[in-house]
Amino acid sequence: MSRNVLCAKGTNDYNHGDGSAGGGTPDTQTEAATELIINRLAVIDMLQTGELDKADTIITLPERMFLYENIFDNVEVVDYNEHREIQQKVNVDIVMGNYWQTLDYKPFYKHYERDKDLIHNITYHDHILNEKLDNILVVIPRLKNSDTRRNLDVQYWKDFVLKQRNKVEKIIIFGKGTEDFEDIASNVTYVDTLQEYCSWIHHKACKNVVSTVSGPCHYIQHFGNTNGDTTLTMIDTHGLCSKHGTDPSYFDPCINFTKVKLNIISGETPTPHQLGSHIWE
Repeated sequence: MSRNVLCAKGTNDYNHGDGSAGGGTPDTQTEAATELIINRLAVIDMLQTGELDKADTIITLPERMFLYENIFDNVEVVDYNEHREIQQKVNVDIVMGNYWQTLDYKPFYKHYERDKDLIHNITYHDHILNEKLDNILVVIPRLKNSDTRRNLDVQYWKDFVLKQRNKVEKIIIFGKGTEDFEDIASNVTYVDTLQEYCSWIHHKACKNVVSTVSGPCHYIQHFGNTNGDTTLTMIDTHGLCSKHGTDPSYFDPCINFTKVKLNIISGETPTPHQLGSHIWE
């Protein structure tokens, strides 16, 4: 009999990009990074060991269904916080299961060779992968509605994109509240969904991704291109990676499955011009 497996709960548009809350994301909302590096790895491990079956039903948020659709037969979207009948029907609660304590992350994820075909198994958009490009810059202007100390002002990111527009063929912008970045230049494209974003970072021409310390950056370590020549540059003015560097959540290399090169900028926030120099030097 199929079981309901809860991998995420919350509202799809919680982090809508106005940076209005200074604290962390509440327990009622599953972060995209948490779902990727803990919950999804946990259900893959449980599937491999027979604790779960392909016929079990994964419950997640709408834009994350693609993370499971090639692995499990049934994936459903439910607003867990609003439907008590669904809460009562959950058989396996991955969200509250503390699987981060039991997964064999160190020194490199122990079951990668066993699980790699499932870990990397998502559907990409062919029309994106087939675009003939030689150099793509992906920019993630973090303007999220949680832990706003990791945000930078929207004008900072607009100035940065403006300065880079002639250095690459295409600039991809990902993040809520950044739709108008497309007005900066004709080669700037805003993408609205996580699946589109994963398709762009998987493109063989994706050479650089730039952000602050942000959840979407983890997706590059799972779904980045296979050339091994992508550099992830993160502005970390609060020293989070050095303070928590042994934690997979802060980019310990134990789950860097696509061999992304990390370029972490600590200390004072660089100017948009200086940030460009960090990338192209």
